[in-house]
Amino acid sequence: MAETRDRRLQALVGWATFALVGPAAVFTMRGVRRHRMVGLDEARRRYREALASGRPTLICANHLTMVDSAFLHHALAPLVDYLTDFRRFAWNVPATENFTKSTLLRVLVYVGKCIPIDRAGSAEHHKAVLDQLRHLLEAGQPCVIFPEGGRSRTGRVEPSQVTYGIGQILRELEKPQVLCVYLRGERQVSWGSLPAKGDTMHVTVELLEPSTTQTGLRAVRDLSRQVIEKLAEMEKGHFSRLERDALRPGGAGDDAPKPRGREMNGE
Repeated sequence: MAETRDRRLQALVGWATFALVGPAAVFTMRGVRRHRMVGLDEARRRYREALASGRPTLICANHLTMVDSAFLHHALAPLVDYLTDFRRFAWNVPATENFTKSTLLRVLVYVGKCIPIDRAGSAEHHKAVLDQLRHLLEAGQPCVIFPEGGRSRTGRVEPSQVTYGIGQILRELEKPQVLCVYLRGERQVSWGSLPAKGDTMHVTVELLEPSTTQTGLRAVRDLSRQVIEKLAEMEKGHFSRLERDALRPGGAGDDAPKPRGREMNGE
């Protein structure tokens, strides 16, 4: 199958260039933009366990910035894991309008194991992308999907905006599991291009085993709803933890830095 050969070649090129691209991305995040991440050890432990199960693993996360995928991959595994087993580096589904105008971005999208999707494309195009993702998941390769289909315009998980592509994929897989990931900077108030420079990123991970007794479109909706509601639940937990930490003796409280101007949107 030509499509399969193309993806194998893309993954091979991605692995061959990762020794350069991967460290450069982490250096940019940690050194240049001075981000630190809270929750790395637990996130990586859960990801290793999920992949070790051998079950189809779909990664679903909230979406606030243009670089969420980079932070997501950094949160789930160290560079050495990807270098020694590039199958751990999940396939992504970026929207074509976000990178087609830049040659550099087109190259990074290719070596970053991405399957572009045109959100304004035909039903046949969308089905072809979903079929590719399902095939990769069946072959034991993890894939990333943002359930809301784009960056949240409210800055919060929006269950009403969930796309049904997730449910379509899950319905056709045998014993799938969803690694739900909630990622957010402390100073992130709304959506934007980048997290605020120097912001501390918090990551939490929970494993969901969605199932349904419904059939047809009802099953698709039910499975999609289970995923987005789990992310919404994780978001509530995230803000509750921040509030508890702020009230704890020695916590940030009123001395915590407040977002200013464009930093409120992570720009």
